[in-house]
Amino acid sequence: MTTAADPLLSIEGLSVTMPTPSGPVELVHRTDIEIGEGEIVGLAGESGSGKTMTASAIMGILPPGARAGGRIMFEGRDLLSLSRAELDTVRGNRIAIVFQDPSAALHPLLTIGTQLTEHLIHHKGVTKKQANARAVELLDLVRIRDPHHAVKAFPHQFSGGMRQRAAIAIALACEPRLLIADEPTTALDVTVQAGILRLFDRLARETGVSMLFITHDLGVMNSIADRTYVFKDGTVVESGVTTTILNEPSHEYTKALIASRAQSLAEERVQQEARP
Repeated sequence: MTTAADPLLSIEGLSVTMPTPSGPVELVHRTDIEIGEGEIVGLAGESGSGKTMTASAIMGILPPGARAGGRIMFEGRDLLSLSRAELDTVRGNRIAIVFQDPSAALHPLLTIGTQLTEHLIHHKGVTKKQANARAVELLDLVRIRDPHHAVKAFPHQFSGGMRQRAAIAIALACEPRLLIADEPTTALDVTVQAGILRLFDRLARETGVSMLFITHDLGVMNSIADRTYVFKDGTVVESGVTTTILNEPSHEYTKALIASRAQSLAEERVQQEARP
């Protein structure tokens, strides 16, 4: 982890509201978050706590009707004040995102290579030949076997773990400064999860990309995040160094999350021991 005089991303007083028949509902309430250069920052909390809405606000992909207020400062510009055309130069280029379900993120009728090269040609203006060479490099970077063959494959020909690796390769194609990972291991089995987490950790060390890592699993957070923000009902209730939060939580909600995870692990062990 490196330290910078100014954070790479600074969220100041972010609020997200959604219209409903009974009036607007605030999904994120006056949230402040900072991410430094080369830092992995985690957002933890239950489903519906505001984590994904925060990431969506950063990317400018909020649901129809939702409104964001406050400031999201990145590279000297407030992302919330940018036009759609200006934001399109940032999304997928300077800031990229990896979603929970790689099957939904990848186009089923296009080869992995096509999805990688179109991304590069659009944002970087490289030639088709340069894009093809870069696509092979990226698949090798995320440890996909035989990348020269893999670029010609379709998503359905990959396992779930390989599809997620391909999605990560696409996110990294334009060498973004910030990578958002929104529950990227939830849809994968435990063994594959571990491999994807090791990949994220290695990529952060080798490429220097900063990350915003979103998960409800505090065990996952402990293995990857330098600092963590804990969300509850759209509000950050606790933040700090990840190991400190997990070992010495100060908020009752954080304590409950930790206790819930410990109980789940105990139940899993009982089930494993009961198997013939």
